[in-house]
Amino acid sequence: MSKEYLFYDQLSIDFPLDDSIEVSTTLKDNDYIVSNVETPHAEIYAPEINFYIKNSQDTIAQKIQNIKKLYDARALNYDLAQDLDFVQEVGDKVLIVSSNDETKNIDELKKLGFTCIALSPKNVLDVNGYIGKLVVTIKKDEDVLDLECDQIIWDDAPEYAMKQSGVYDEDGIERVKKNQGQYEYKNFVKYDSTICQYHERNAEICGKCAEVCPTVAILKVDEEKHLEFSHVDCHGCGGCVSVCPSGALDYSQMTRDGFREVSKLYDNNIALIIPRKMELEALHVELLERVLPLAIEGEKFLHEAHFLSLIQTSGNPVIFYSDFISKGTGDVIRILNDIFAKKYNKKAIFVCKNEDELKEAMKNVVSLEECRYGINEDGLKKREIFSARLANLVGEDDLGTVKTGEHVHYGNITINEDACTLCLSCVGACNVRALTAHPEDNTLRFNPSICTNCTYCEVVCPEANCLTVIRDEIDLNPDYFKQNIMAHDEIFECVECGVGFATVKSVEKIANMMKPMFGNDEIKIKTLYCCADCKPKVMLQAHIDERG
Repeated sequence: MSKEYLFYDQLSIDFPLDDSIEVSTTLKDNDYIVSNVETPHAEIYAPEINFYIKNSQDTIAQKIQNIKKLYDARALNYDLAQDLDFVQEVGDKVLIVSSNDETKNIDELKKLGFTCIALSPKNVLDVNGYIGKLVVTIKKDEDVLDLECDQIIWDDAPEYAMKQSGVYDEDGIERVKKNQGQYEYKNFVKYDSTICQYHERNAEICGKCAEVCPTVAILKVDEEKHLEFSHVDCHGCGGCVSVCPSGALDYSQMTRDGFREVSKLYDNNIALIIPRKMELEALHVELLERVLPLAIEGEKFLHEAHFLSLIQTSGNPVIFYSDFISKGTGDVIRILNDIFAKKYNKKAIFVCKNEDELKEAMKNVVSLEECRYGINEDGLKKREIFSARLANLVGEDDLGTVKTGEHVHYGNITINEDACTLCLSCVGACNVRALTAHPEDNTLRFNPSICTNCTYCEVVCPEANCLTVIRDEIDLNPDYFKQNIMAHDEIFECVECGVGFATVKSVEKIANMMKPMFGNDEIKIKTLYCCADCKPKVMLQAHIDERG
C-alpha cells in the first residue's frame, strides 16, 4: 500500500514513526505529498521535520505524535491552499544597463543563444511590464523610444526598476539563464472586492496594500478605484494581507481556513512559527519540551485573527522566529501583547530575530490555558473572527483601552442623535456591516469591534456635526463587542393616508427647508407631510378644486 508521507532516514532514528509515514534509507521513485528531504518525487519539502527530530527535548512518545502532526500540518495546508500555478514564456532578449564595459558578459550570453543590447543608465527613462514582456523607455539623441526585452541586468538599479519582475542587479547572468524559457509563478493572494475599503469608493480612504507592496504586484487605478494585481510580479511576502483592514486579501498558500485547521494540530503545544526564508537547515537550537515548529511560506501575512486563533486553540503563547517583521504584523503583535498584559499580565507573542533571542523566549514562555476558546469560524470574515475571540477574552471585565497603530486600525464612532435623521447613508457606506439599520425598532446600530476605522461613514454623512470617527483604539469592555443603538426615531405617518414612510426628523428637516420656498401655499406645504403616493393625489385634487 502506497503512503503519502516519506521519511528519508539519514538520522538513524531509534524509535518508530506513525504507520502513515514510509521510512526509507534510500530515495525511491514513488510519489509522496510530504517529505523530510528535497526530492522531485514529493510535492512538499518539510525541513521542520528533521529540525524537530534533531533538536526537540520531547519524550519519545511525544516525538512520535508530533512528527505525525508536522506531516499532517503540511498535507492539510496543501489540501486547503488556493494558489494556482502559472507560466510566463521568457524569450532570449536581454538588456544590460551599466556604465561599465559589459563586453565579457555580452559575449557569454551570446554564446548561450541570447540576444543582448547594452545601454548606459543615463539613457533609460522608465521600465514597465513584467518578465518576458518588459518595456523600457529610452532616450536616444532627442527621441524617446520604447524597447521591448525579456529580462534586464542592471548594475545598481534604481528602486523603481527593481520593483519589476525580470530585473536583476546581482547574480544577473545566472538568473537570466535560470528564468529563460518558462518562468513559473503562483497567485499568492486572493481578493474579495465586496469588502475592500478602496474598491469603488468615492473618496480614497484606503490603499494600504499597494503602499506596502515591495513590487508592482498591486496597483491602484484611481480613476475607477479598482485594484490591479500582477501575480507574476508578486514575491509572495504577504505584507498586503496583514495590513488589509477588512480581510479583503487572503494569503493563497495558507488561507485563513487553512491556518485555522493547522492550528488545531498545535493543541497543548507551543507553536514556533518559522517562515521559509529563515532556512531551518542552518538553525541549531535546543527546542524545549512541547515547542513544535509551524512552517509558513511568506513572512508578512500573519494578522490578528491568525495569532489569536492559534493562541486560543493551543492554550499557549506563540514564538515567531523571523529577522524581519512586517508593518502590519508588527502592529498586531504589539496590540495583542498589550491586551494580554492587561488581562493576564502575560505575554502572548514572542518575537525572536536570532538564536539567542529564541533560546531566551523558550525560557520565558508561560501557559495561557485560561484563554482557551473555540468557535466555528466558517463563513466569518477576519474582523468577525477577531471580534468573537477577543470578546470572549475580555469577558465582563473593563480593561481600559489599547491603542492600535499606523497600519492596523480599530476604533469607534460617536453620533449626535439630535442631528441624525436616520437617512442610513452610513449604513450603505459600511461594507463590513459594522453599521446596520433595524426597521423593527427604527434604530441605527453599530458594532465597534468589526469597524475597520475607514472613516467612509463620516465622509458620506450629509448632516453637519453628526457622525465622528474615533481613530485607533480598542475599548476592552463588553459594550465594544455589541450592536449598540446609536440613534432612534419614530416613523412619520402620512397625513393623508396614515401610512408610515420616513422618520419624523427627516420629514421635519425637509419641511423646514422647503416651507420658506412655498410661502403661504398650504397645499404645497401639506405635500411635505405626505407619502410618495399621496403627494400627486393631493396636488391633483387641489388643481381640480381650483378649476371647479
